[in-house]
Amino acid sequence: MCHEVVLYARYSPTGRDGTIESCQTQFERLRDWARALGLTVVAEYRDEDASGADAGNRPGLQDALEDACNRSCVLAVYSLSRLARNLGDAIEISRRLARAKADLASLHDRIDTSNAMGKFFFHITAALAQLQREQSAEWTSDAMRRHQESGRRMGHKDRVPYGTMTDPERDNRIIPCPEEEEIIGIIRELHHAGLMLRPICAELDKRGKTRRKGKPWKGAHKLVASILKRAGEN
Repeated sequence: MCHEVVLYARYSPTGRDGTIESCQTQFERLRDWARALGLTVVAEYRDEDASGADAGNRPGLQDALEDACNRSCVLAVYSLSRLARNLGDAIEISRRLARAKADLASLHDRIDTSNAMGKFFFHITAALAQLQREQSAEWTSDAMRRHQESGRRMGHKDRVPYGTMTDPERDNRIIPCPEEEEIIGIIRELHHAGLMLRPICAELDKRGKTRRKGKPWKGAHKLVASILKRAGEN
């Protein structure tokens, strides 16, 4: 491992990935780690209030990568979740560092790609982390779908799926909305006739049909797409 290290930290206040450490806290732990190993911190980069979904949209990360590659040194992060949140980005970052003869270290995951076992463990850990996120998203989606199928309302009463309405007698349940079901039938007919999303909206307005709160269908092509998707008309 090179004796120089570039530190990178990312903080997302939403805490969606299960971590809430500030950039300052991450840097403090990384500095302690570097000091214990006799490494020299040559630069620190950060992305505040930044999603980890797309590595290309984080200027701090891109600067850290460029610096570590130019120095052929170590890029250190507190955890892989701070570096990348999908396997593709994680592997591309690893390859970019490898091409520059630079290494990657993750304090929390105890990863050091300066050796063969570290490289192997990095790929396995990144793959497992992505699998866990995808399974969590699937479980959440399945649970919401089961609640809706059983008639339970999810979220604000104005956000129930189009074609349903809040039960006047039990506000925690949803029931079919006859007026909206009629419009859904028209949307499906127009879709089967070969009309695209925006022409469907135009035809609904032409027929005098409105959305909730009397809004026109013009510009509501995304809603039409979601209605068709829920109806199995992909």
